[in-house]
Amino acid sequence: MNRVESLPLANGAPARRGTVALLVSPHREPLTGGGPDAVHVELIVIRSVTRDGRVRAYEEMWPGGRPVRVATTAWKITSLVDASVLDPARAVAIARAHTYPGHRQVRPWASLAEARAALTPARTPTP
Repeated sequence: MNRVESLPLANGAPARRGTVALLVSPHREPLTGGGPDAVHVELIVIRSVTRDGRVRAYEEMWPGGRPVRVATTAWKITSLVDASVLDPARAVAIARAHTYPGHRQVRPWASLAEARAALTPARTPTP
């Protein structure tokens, strides 16, 4: 079995170090209503890329997070969605503020639509 060392962005855009993306992963929790199509969507900051623009490592939003290699988490990634239209600093602030009620732990969004709506204030103006 080949080990996955890097993943492309879903829209085919080349990944760039320091930009943000949305990591979509399956989320099956029958006890809490997460059915077979349920997903988690997390904001990540791209930290390492290959020469051909594939994501090799990323940083999660929990404070003090270190870069995570795709090779160790590829099994739980459905897709990486390009979010380079977002201002990274503003997007990270929004994602870190999205926590579980009464906790400091960062909470993922339940869909791409929910993540995009929450991150709308971080969109950079188009020229």
